[in-house]
This record gives sequence, structure tokens and C-alpha cells, in this order.
Amino acid sequence: MKSDADWIGLVVLYLSLVAVALVSLMLRGARAQAHIRAIREQGRTLFWRGFAVTITAALLILLLGALNESLKKAGDTRASQLVGLIAAVIVLAYLLLALLGFGSVAVVVGDSVAQLFGWRDLSAGWCSVLGCAIIPLVVWIPLFGWALGVYWLSLAIGGLWSQSQIAPDST
Repeated sequence: MKSDADWIGLVVLYLSLVAVALVSLMLRGARAQAHIRAIREQGRTLFWRGFAVTITAALLILLLGALNESLKKAGDTRASQLVGLIAAVIVLAYLLLALLGFGSVAVVVGDSVAQLFGWRDLSAGWCSVLGCAIIPLVVWIPLFGWALGVYWLSLAIGGLWSQSQIAPDST
């Protein structure tokens, strides 16, 4: 049986995801609309771009971690701290990209689920609220959900990484 603290934690997690999604949509405005449109039209291309960025970031973090450990063993603490700082900046930049792209992915997922139930023309805010409920539930499913989570994460990163190629409509 779940305790009250567990339920409160789940509610806070959900509200935090909704807040991140809505803030990322508000901060980016026309760019978010272009990202949503690109996810719908060029999903495969954005996935591969985001997957490449994810793999590159993971490899960089692993290499910098190994370099950090070898520098610590060699006794060069100043260089070790610098390498650790660079790794932390890469991790934070990646997480920022993921959080900014999360809102667009949540809108697309929420809109797809809403259409399954016959709800047409929901606003982006309601689609993101629905998407924020669906994404964590699906990602908790072993293997299949993890694969979808990687797919959605790659879409979020890929669309932001290629923002210079995705121009918002001027209309």
C-alpha cells in the first residue's frame, strides 16, 4: 500500500512535468510551434539527429569521466576539476535541451492520444497536460516504454538541435 508521501511525490512529479512543458512552450512561442510541426512532418530525421546528439553527449561524458579519474590518479587536481566542470556543463546543456524540447513532444503525444478518444482541436496547453500524463506512464513499461522514452527524448533534442533549419512561420 502506498503511503501519503508516495502519492504526494507522484502528484508533485506530474505537476512539475506539466510546468516544465508549459514553460517551455511559453518561452519559445513560435519556435515551439515550428518544433511541433517538424516533429509531425520530419519525425524520423529529428529522431536520428537527436539520437546522434544523445550518443555524442554520452560518449563525451564517459570520456571526460575516464580522463577525470586518470588525472586524479596522476595527482593533477586542478586539471581534474577543469575536466569535471566541462563534463558538468555538457550534462547541464543536454538537460536544458531535453527540458525545452519536452513541451513540444508532450503536445504531439497529447494530441495523438486526444484524437484516439475523438477529442479534436484541443489547445496546446491541454495537449501538453495530457502528454505529461501519458509519457511517464508509458516510459515506466520495461523495454517497450524505455524504447519510446528514448524515441521521444531524441525527438525533443533533435528538433532543438536543428532549430536553425526549422524556421518558424512568419505569418
